[in-house]
Amino acid sequence: MGPNALANKAYTFDKVFSAAADQVTVYEDVVLPIVNEMLAGYNCTIFAYGQTGTGKTYTMSGDMTDTLGILSDNAGIIPRVLYSLFHKLQETESTVKCSFIELYNEELRDLLSSEENPKLKIYENESKKGHGSTLVQGMEETFIDSASAGIKLLQEGSHKRQVAATKCNDLSSRSHTVFTITVLTKRTTESGEEYISPGKLNLVDLAGSENIQRSGAE
Repeated sequence: MGPNALANKAYTFDKVFSAAADQVTVYEDVVLPIVNEMLAGYNCTIFAYGQTGTGKTYTMSGDMTDTLGILSDNAGIIPRVLYSLFHKLQETESTVKCSFIELYNEELRDLLSSEENPKLKIYENESKKGHGSTLVQGMEETFIDSASAGIKLLQEGSHKRQVAATKCNDLSSRSHTVFTITVLTKRTTESGEEYISPGKLNLVDLAGSENIQRSGAE
């Protein structure tokens, strides 16, 4: 590859938002189509990537206040997904469960566990059909029956993340978090047989992407 090859390479974007874009615009343009894919039975992931202080956590969680079932205008992607999801599932037979984990220094913590500082193990699960999957051993999965219940888990887990960061002398901006929503929907085939269709959405708030020495983080 010549020295100017990278300089001349063109990059394409699906969409670029200006600073005037609000939370609902980002949600409807970017996230809603992926929620529909997840409900169709796909495993999907949305993640926020960028330097510290650029708004990743604001975009993913934002204002998590849930007043009488009404979200703040500054609510982020995860609260909006939860409300949209339960609205779409009203006419279906479905169950929803959530998990919330933090990855810091290559160690996994369960933010929904009642234990003080639970460590989790991650491993590859190879199926007989050759389709491997990644499993987290010992991860808490909590069934929820409303968007408000899911937001409460998000709030509690986010608070634990901050508390753990203080006790361990970590910086929360140096950790990754993954809030996973799994939907199990009962469907019927054309021949009348019932089956469960699973869909999963991973909502990831990544740590700051900048060089640690340059950012002054310790």
